[in-house]
Amino acid sequence: MSNDNKGGQNRSISIGGSVTGAAIQTGDSNTANINFQQVSLPEPESVNIQTEINALREILGKLETSDRRKIDNAFEDVQEELNKPQSDKNEVGKALERAFEYAKKGAGFASAIEKLQPHLTKTTAWLGENWHKLLSLVNLTI
Repeated sequence: MSNDNKGGQNRSISIGGSVTGAAIQTGDSNTANINFQQVSLPEPESVNIQTEINALREILGKLETSDRRKIDNAFEDVQEELNKPQSDKNEVGKALERAFEYAKKGAGFASAIEKLQPHLTKTTAWLGENWHKLLSLVNLTI
């Protein structure tokens, strides 16, 4: 009888700081393939945010998902914020993050990633450094 104590090991992970673009796992004999593509962000002023949001909404709108209404609501929140004279980029970011959290559960999200990448890259540039984490949703990193 083996007494290797694997069943009782503490496998908690503690992280201080950012883990964007990293794979973290615990366990025995696990393997992971994470392919993040590095991108350069354009100048925020060069981004037509309305064009990018429209493109993201159109691509996500083609997914098969039971959360369609929630995704649409999140994009309506984005649009409402963009219509204000001074858009709060954090509000836009939070609503987009919500839309993507629902969308990535939908059928076809993985095959839509390539189409989403250029638009989310530009959107992330416009949103600013606090929102670079959104890139990881489509397998990108800075």
